[in-house]
Amino acid sequence: MNHIRNLTLGLALGASMGSAHAFINITYDYRFDTTGFFTDERKATLEQAAQAFESRIFDDLTAIVSTPGGNGINANAFNTQISNLSVAAGELVIFVGATPHVSSEGRNTSVPVAGQMAGFNGLTSTSDQTINSPYMVNARERGQTGWPDSDVSTWGGQIQFDSTKSWYADTDASTVESFAGQYDLYSATLKGLLSVFGADQNNDGWANKLSGQGAFNGAKAKAEYNVVNSRGILQAIPTDDDAGNLRMRPGIQGKLADGTLQTLVFSSGLAMGERRYMTELDYAMLDDMGWDVSGFTEMPVTPPVPEPQAWLLLAAGLGLIAHRARARSTLS
Repeated sequence: MNHIRNLTLGLALGASMGSAHAFINITYDYRFDTTGFFTDERKATLEQAAQAFESRIFDDLTAIVSTPGGNGINANAFNTQISNLSVAAGELVIFVGATPHVSSEGRNTSVPVAGQMAGFNGLTSTSDQTINSPYMVNARERGQTGWPDSDVSTWGGQIQFDSTKSWYADTDASTVESFAGQYDLYSATLKGLLSVFGADQNNDGWANKLSGQGAFNGAKAKAEYNVVNSRGILQAIPTDDDAGNLRMRPGIQGKLADGTLQTLVFSSGLAMGERRYMTELDYAMLDDMGWDVSGFTEMPVTPPVPEPQAWLLLAAGLGLIAHRARARSTLS
């Protein structure tokens, strides 16, 4: 009987345990791809770029539930209203598209991709439009108690690619082949995602980390950058004026997981034939902005609230134990 009891209790308790903290999930929405730009191979490349964020960023983003005829969120993407947008807990919805002559990051270091973080200004409720109503507060803050200063809150955003450029799509971004004369879709998507995640002048989490002297002053980023002045003080990471202080200066380097140095994804520019991966300094900057990033913020262990099905399983297990005990006492 003991092994049955242990198994039952283990299943019940295992089903009830877990943490409210979970790694985020990125969902791409391709409804604005009217020209078939996003082939299966290109979609696979975008998914791999998403995994670079999904594998390291965790948070407690609450769900946004839209009910037609009731409370609902109308969002904006590509100058189009998205009616009754619903976003699952922990999810970011990113609309993607491709049009001619897209560029971002500045005059001298432009890249053929542009990303934009969705802010509260892009949301309207279909019924309760009171700005401080519980529904609108949840849509705006998504449970981020430190928003807007020390936590990032967004339902997602949009990324747009230049359809006139030659793009290299890679179904296995862990390897690097030669693609001279083409822009790397994987690297460009990482850049677009950084904008969606808050490298944006409208995001207080980014703006609050700028020193006022053209540098990113986040404590974890400075420690990872590990450049000191003559007095031994850690230096902030210099931004690129040409990119409106939304990107680091060209050529700033960080370490990959294996210790190899590489130009930051956050650094301005992207040359044809160039591949970039997220460096530890890129991740440190995201953490300083308000995201929780593994390796820089420890995922807390939150006492869980058992799900209803877990309580049922536990009750069933206890009932089985009681039944076995009664049968045993009858036989004795």
